[in-house]
Order: sequence, then structure tokens, then C-alpha cells
Amino acid sequence: MSDIASNERLRRIGLLAALVVPALTACGGGSGGSAETPTPAPPSPAPAATISLLAGNTSGAGSQDGAALTIARFSLSLGGMAMTGSGEVVIADGHRIRKLSTDQEQVSTLAGGGAMVPAGGTNYADGSGSTARFYGPKAVAVDAAGNTYVADTVNHLVRKISASGVVTTLAGKAGVCGSQNGVGEAATFCTPTSIAVDKMGTVYVSQGSGTENPIRKITAAGEVSTFIGKASQYAGGISTPWGPIPTYYPVHLAIDSAGSLFAADPNDHVIRKYSADGQATVVAGTLLPNNVGGDTDGVASAAKFRTFLAVAFDAANRLHVLGPDNSGYPTIRRIDSDGTTTTVVRAHSCTLQNGIVTGPPGTLCTANQMVVKANGDFLVAEYGYGGSTYKYAQLRSYTPQGTSTVVAGMPSAEGADDGQGSSARFDRPGALAFNPSGALYVRDNGNGAIRTAQADGVVRTLGKPDGHCTAVTGMASEFLALSGPDSGYLRFNNGPLATDSAGNLYTVNEERVLKMKDCQVTLLADLKPLLTTSTYVFMSNNASGISADSKGNVYVSTLKGAIFKIDTKGEVALFAGSVAPAGHADGQGAAAKFAAPGYMTVDAADNLYVVDGLSDVTVKVGPTIRKITPSGLVSTLAGNPNAASGYADGAAAAALFTVGSISSGETASLAVDSKGNVYVTDPVNSVIRKIATDGQVSTPVGQLWRYGYAAGTLPGIINRPAGIAVRNSTMYISVPNAVLQVGLP
Repeated sequence: MSDIASNERLRRIGLLAALVVPALTACGGGSGGSAETPTPAPPSPAPAATISLLAGNTSGAGSQDGAALTIARFSLSLGGMAMTGSGEVVIADGHRIRKLSTDQEQVSTLAGGGAMVPAGGTNYADGSGSTARFYGPKAVAVDAAGNTYVADTVNHLVRKISASGVVTTLAGKAGVCGSQNGVGEAATFCTPTSIAVDKMGTVYVSQGSGTENPIRKITAAGEVSTFIGKASQYAGGISTPWGPIPTYYPVHLAIDSAGSLFAADPNDHVIRKYSADGQATVVAGTLLPNNVGGDTDGVASAAKFRTFLAVAFDAANRLHVLGPDNSGYPTIRRIDSDGTTTTVVRAHSCTLQNGIVTGPPGTLCTANQMVVKANGDFLVAEYGYGGSTYKYAQLRSYTPQGTSTVVAGMPSAEGADDGQGSSARFDRPGALAFNPSGALYVRDNGNGAIRTAQADGVVRTLGKPDGHCTAVTGMASEFLALSGPDSGYLRFNNGPLATDSAGNLYTVNEERVLKMKDCQVTLLADLKPLLTTSTYVFMSNNASGISADSKGNVYVSTLKGAIFKIDTKGEVALFAGSVAPAGHADGQGAAAKFAAPGYMTVDAADNLYVVDGLSDVTVKVGPTIRKITPSGLVSTLAGNPNAASGYADGAAAAALFTVGSISSGETASLAVDSKGNVYVTDPVNSVIRKIATDGQVSTPVGQLWRYGYAAGTLPGIINRPAGIAVRNSTMYISVPNAVLQVGLP
């Protein structure tokens, strides 16, 4: 017998003895004592809450770190890129600075994070790693010691990140736009957009502020001076009744191995080289008044350029530029030391759709950033197009011969295909609602359709031969697509959904309330006459949320603050709030006030829950979750109407919510479970909030400001959740191109 087997046998004997001896004592063996009550066995632990895919595909844009090809995601706000001495690639991505490893297998976040800030807000903090905050950085540069310099564009700052990820502010004053020279915070910048650093640690920054586009110089000690007051001779112009206003675009900067500064000038369509004292020499391109540019190759003075997207030197000290040709499609061109210009890679198979350039992956059509790798290949950032806009970003490597491979980032997989599980396709699914049979209705916004998803992940489309409704009649096009000239911003969301116990499906379009029964669509009510007012012009009349109680009554929220009740006879009455200026007040019926209420849900006791404060920036009322009893008594369940949008868990009144806004097209929705817990989607912060029955607010699903998908034990990672529904112990969430399921504890 092995030692392992012997030890296991002794362990079991010891356990048996430990059980037998107390048992004999409990039976009075030799002591005459009374019997003891056996200790009850501990309860079995509750099963771990998990998140998994029900149907669709979760790839696409995001901010997730991990394996470059299978997990990592990039946002649709990729800025400049820079190569380190060791071959890593540093990337400005949204509000973060990301890194692609030397072997191109891993993507990580070097520094930054945080939510998208509202207009007029700030997103600035020095610190280490994810504690630092940037606001829309557009460019990065790396010095010989591995320090990264960031043009923190919206903050009007130049930041420095050490090799270990510690962020400091090199120069500038946060939130102040200007061109003041000085040291550190005494200096100011205005929308810095390109940055370069030489081998001595001197940093050069370009900026554009309307009537000038200076190049600024920063010493290692943080002393800022103006290197060039105006980097361009000629400017574009904005036509006004008083004549054209000159407008100078910032130049793109790069430094060669000898420390010489080069600037690609989109205003003059030339490339200049600067001496240490600021004297400029045109090295390529033709400098002529009103030069419209072109894409002509040739010797220095014969070459023509339109504009520039990115510039970078290769290992042989040759400058490369990424910019559009005469058709507006990207090309990569090489400028030799004598100024001779040659097109190396040209885009192909590009098309223009909905005003933006698109094309098959690997055609360079959507490239907008570039660095040159040590082996001479080009690493570019490209966007993937789907439906009506860009849907994802990838890093792709091109050889000088034009062949390409994907390096990092995941393409999105939107579509309208029915099927099971991951074979089904969605395009921006939104509102969710259960019908009595257990099928989940899904508002598929991008496809203008209503889909059903079964518990096994089978997806069908209403109106298709194999759908629940093989033919939808009546006001079918309005119910499914919710199109119309007056649907306003809510057209993006394509409306909420609700069902009742009889299997009727409800939605709204503008001020109309629609009902589908047995695949026949009818108009349940038109609220427009009740919303017309000359004293309240806050925003449109849109109906914004809908729900139905156990008795078949339908409730509709409207952006103007009124919530209506439609009884089973179809009669409409004001239920809570009123068509009045936005505000926040609890109370009975019309005495209550709302500030652009949105989506709703109902619990088993017919209490309504409403997202309130969709337009908090406009109406200056903070987001809250409101509760309305069947008698019409309105109270605030959680949130602070006197605080701006934000994120904070805790007691109900101390919690902060971000529920989105009408203009952003991302708004929160609600669901309630059988225990009375209320769940709220937060697409901006990419989490699900929970309001427990004792008022405590927590975040059970998703990780704050992380956009992507990670299955398994909660909290996981989710990407901009939109719709939500709960049945029994399972929560369902719609995210871009997929529906997820969460097993609740």
C-alpha cells in the first residue's frame, strides 16, 4: 500500500473515532449524565451566482484587458500610438492608456480608467495605475527610459507616466485652455493633440486653438515655452456672415533618431523639419497659397499630400505618414531623407456608407492611427463597420506589400439571424419583457424587430415564418420598427416593452400606446391631447416607459413628467405626476413631480417602479428610482435628487445613480424579483445596481467602468447593459449584440 493510501486510511479511522466517542458519551456511557442535543449540521452553501450567454455574441468594442485576440477589446475612441524601446505599443484609448505587449499576445491598461464624464465635468487625477484619470487623450510618446507622455486633450494638460504606471502632471492647469508659458501649473495648453519626446527628455506638443496652432516645448523640469507660435502659413476658414474665420488645425509631430523635430502640416499639406532654434525647412510637399493638396508621389517639391492622420519613423529613420488619398481613403506613404515620397500601402475595396468610410477587414479603409514596428511592418488602428456606424476597433499589422493580420481586438458580430445560443445574432438589443409562456421578448433596436428568446437560447423573429407570430398585422410596422418623423431621440431606443398576464404585448411610439394580441397590433391610446401645453416646453411629448399590472391596467410614463393609467376598458386617466415643469416631489397622485421619467416595472403587489431623471443635465434634478403604490402614492426608493449623476452604493438616500440621458441614447431600465429587490441597469458605468428591500444599494453584476464580457462567478464583466427582466431566480440582460442570463443567489 502506498504512503498516500495509508495516510488516507488513518485519516478516515481518526474521523470515525472522533464521531464514535461523543456518540457513546451522549448515550450515558459510564457517566449517568443526561443526553445532549446533537449539533445541527450547517446549512448547505447557496449556489454561487453566475453569468453566462443566453443568445447572441458578446464581442465588439470595450475596454477589456487580456489575451490580444480572444479577450481584449478597444473602445471606439482610439487615439495615438507609440512604440517603446522594448517593442511594446502604448495606445491612447478612451480615457485610458493601454499597452500591447512585445510579443503582441496581451493587452493591459497602463494607467487611467473611470466613466465617461458628463458635459462640463472633469476627469482628472494623478496617481498610480487605474487611480489616475485622463479625459480624452489624443496622443502618446515614449522616451528612452520608458516614460510615457500623454497629450491629455480635454483636460488641456501634458501628463507623464513612469514605467511603473505612476501618473503625474508635467505641465498645464486642468480644465484651463490657454497658451501661457511658465513652469508646471503656471503654464497652460489648449487641446493638445500631438506629442513627441527627444532623447534628452524634451517634449514637444502641438495644439490648435482656432486662429493659431503653436508648437510648445517642455523641458524635463516642466518649463514650458512656445517653440513655434504658428506652425502653418495658411489656414482653412469657417464661413460666417462677416466673412471667413481662419482656422488652423494642429500639426502631427515626430522626432527622428538624431533628435530633429518633424511636423506634418494638414493646413499647408507639407512636412517640415525644424532646427533647434525653430527654423523650418519643407522636406516634402508643395507649399502654395490655397493648396488643396493631393496624393502625388515623387521628389520632395513634386510630392503632394491632402492631410495627415498619423506620422512615425521606422528603424531606418525614414518618416511614414498615414493619410487620405484623393478619394478620401487611407494610404501609408514613405518620405526618404531627401524628401522623395513613395506610396507603400494603399487602401482598396473601400466604400462610403452613411457618410463614413468602410470596407472589408484588412483593406486599410478605416485606419486612423499608425506606428512602424522594428521589422518594418505597420501597426494600425482600424474600425469595423456594421449596420449604420462603426462597431469595434482592432489593431492590425500590415507588411509593406499590403498583406495584413489581426493583432488585437475582437470584431463585433451583429446581425438578424435566428438560431440557438451563440449562433443567433442581434443588433443593439434593448427592452426585455416576459410573456406568460416563459418566452422572453427582445426589442432588437438595430434590426427594428421584436425577437423571442426561449430558456434554451432559441431565438426567433416575430413576423418570420418560424417566429411566434408568422404574420404581424394591423399597425405592425409601427409596433416593430417604431419609425416616424417625430420620434425624436427615443427612436434610438425604439421604445420599452411590457406584457400582461393575458399574454398581450405593449409598447409606445411617440405619444401612442400600442397593443399586440394574437399577432394583431392595435392602438390602445393616444396620449398627445393630454400632453399638449403651452407652458411646458422642456422637451418632446414622448411616452418613455410602459408596464402592466396583474389586473390588466397599463401604465405609461412620459418625458413631461406625467404618468398615465389605461384601464381594461381603454380609459385613460392621470395616475401620478403632471404635465408641468420638471421637478422632484413625493406625494399622492398629481401632487408628485417627476423629472423626465423613463422605463418602468411592476412587482407582484402591483407597485410601480420608475427610473426618474433621464435628462438630469438639462433639468438639474439628480437621477432617482421612484416607487408608486397601486393607490398612486409616490415615494423615492433610492437616489438623491439634489446630487448630480454618479455612482455610489450604500443606504438609499446616499446612493448615486447614472441612468443615462435621452440625447445619449443610453437609458436605464428596471426589473424586480420575487423577493422585492429592484435591479437597475447602468449602461454608462456598465453595471447592474440592486436596491434591496431594506433600501441598501449594491452592485451585484459588472465591474465599474469595465466594458467587455467575462462569464462565470459574479460580478463578471458586462458591456453597457440596456434591457433587464427577472423570472424566478434568473435575471436576463441585453447588451450590444447579445442577451445574458444571471443566476441569482
